[in-house]
Amino acid sequence: MLFAVYDASGSLLVGDGRVGLPAAGGCSTIHADALRVCHAPSTNGLVAVVGAAHTSIFPLLVSAAILAALAAAVLAWAASRPIARHVVAPLTRLRECIAELDVGAISNADLGADEHIAEVDALRGTIRQLIVRVERALSQAHRFAANAAHELRTPLTTVRAELELLAENITEPGAREGATLAQQKLAELAVLVERLLILSTPARSATDAFEIVSLRDLLEDVVGALPSADRMRVGLLENDALVHGDAVLLGTMVQNAIANGLKFGSTVTTGVSIVGEEAIVHIDDDGPGIEGESCERAFEPFFRSSDALRQRVPGHGLGLALIRHIAETHGGRAAFVDKPTGGARLEIRLPVAP
Repeated sequence: MLFAVYDASGSLLVGDGRVGLPAAGGCSTIHADALRVCHAPSTNGLVAVVGAAHTSIFPLLVSAAILAALAAAVLAWAASRPIARHVVAPLTRLRECIAELDVGAISNADLGADEHIAEVDALRGTIRQLIVRVERALSQAHRFAANAAHELRTPLTTVRAELELLAENITEPGAREGATLAQQKLAELAVLVERLLILSTPARSATDAFEIVSLRDLLEDVVGALPSADRMRVGLLENDALVHGDAVLLGTMVQNAIANGLKFGSTVTTGVSIVGEEAIVHIDDDGPGIEGESCERAFEPFFRSSDALRQRVPGHGLGLALIRHIAETHGGRAAFVDKPTGGARLEIRLPVAP
């Protein structure tokens, strides 16, 4: 606060000159200095004046209201979080159960026990019904594919046998070439049917595989069965690893992996390594490589990359899908990974046999 004393003529005797002498009696506001000034005369002609900073009450009220609203919002947020967490906890547990569903074993899906909350339990029951319908549809699709492939296998074998007998009795060169071409196409069709038959088999867990298989032996057998020209293009490293699995299926997987590398590269290097609890089969080629979204799409059935279409590489787009399917059947996985040099690297990871 500011004080001043004036004489009867209005001259400042003592105090702060910023506190001027008001013209009217009582109190007044000096807006220029934002002061509220009050004065009182004495009997001897002196006038005492006091002044203080003047602030409008409305801004204070607005500021207080804003601060109160912010404080209430913070307190409400802090108090509502544990309440909201408790309320949505059943939905969170149900979401976690759904996220852990395995499509390969969807019939054994566990959605947890009922929470005794009508809406959540009703949702859980609806999802269980949906899982039953999905499992039924998947089983029907698998059975159809398996039956179709199986029914095609027998007539194809018969036609191939008859065509071989017919080719032996053909003497005309043109007709013999046509018979040879037909035999090649039938062989390709037979391979396609075999691949479809494998792909139609539902994925099993790794515990279903009971044989101990040497990956090194599989690679040697596959490379040894290649034509001599292709065999010279494949380099085989010395390491080995043992896994649980079906030797026939694993051999088909390795055969398709090496064949895929030979399609796109002039040379292929393959080998086995062990990292932690996983055996890794890697197949490297010196081809154009694969990048971007094609790295994952390449494992979709019947997918053909732009390079394969442009170069007219033979195939049906089932080789990589077959590789991943067999790897997952044995509790593993298959994927393209980065390679320091040119070309592509396919890695197949399988659990090591204990």
